[in-house]
Amino acid sequence: SIDYILSHREMFPEDKAEFNFIGGEPTLEIKLIDQICDYLKKEMFRLDHPWFNQYRIGFTTNGINYDNFLIQEFIKKNSKHLSITITIDGTPQKHDINRIYKNTKKGSYNDVVKHIPLWIKQFPNAQTKVTISSEDIPYIKESVLHIYDIGIKSMHINCVSEDVWKKNDDKLFEQQLIELADVIIDGKYYRDHECSFFDEHIGKPIPHSKKNNYCGAGHMLSIDAAGN
Repeated sequence: SIDYILSHREMFPEDKAEFNFIGGEPTLEIKLIDQICDYLKKEMFRLDHPWFNQYRIGFTTNGINYDNFLIQEFIKKNSKHLSITITIDGTPQKHDINRIYKNTKKGSYNDVVKHIPLWIKQFPNAQTKVTISSEDIPYIKESVLHIYDIGIKSMHINCVSEDVWKKNDDKLFEQQLIELADVIIDGKYYRDHECSFFDEHIGKPIPHSKKNNYCGAGHMLSIDAAGN
């Protein structure tokens, strides 16, 4: 894939590029990712490619293995061109509804949150990702505020696409957003915090462009009156 991308400049004329590793859980393959990134850098140098100093490596992790030696060495090695997102869904109660260990069914919140201070220190402008489903709608407001409280200032939130929604979920969802918006406004969080629920582009048509290189799923999904 790297050979193909780097050798077809006419197809990829952008001045900069981001190479994202997405899950499953990418940190389980940190050795392979390290090899891939080394190869990428060597090939960009060999080809005198414009991306050699204009690239970024990114991946999203559940954060459980974040303090692993190999992961920390990878971060040190690539810190100037690296972006890492740790997913934390909010309060312990909300997070542990869906993010559980397969064998024990134990929630993973405590194993993730202990790594947040190190992550924020290494990536001060880092953004987390939050997922909303029917069962955890009642915890939206308190979860967003909890994420702010533990030091994360920016989050991207998506509703799941699967058929999990129930009747009247749309009303509960709206009420949570109203209450959350009131707190954000009253507390002036909007000055230095972000929450994609209130992105100014939500609800507006997305113009088609060949330059768009992301799916935009967070802009497209909504809950209708039937709870779908």
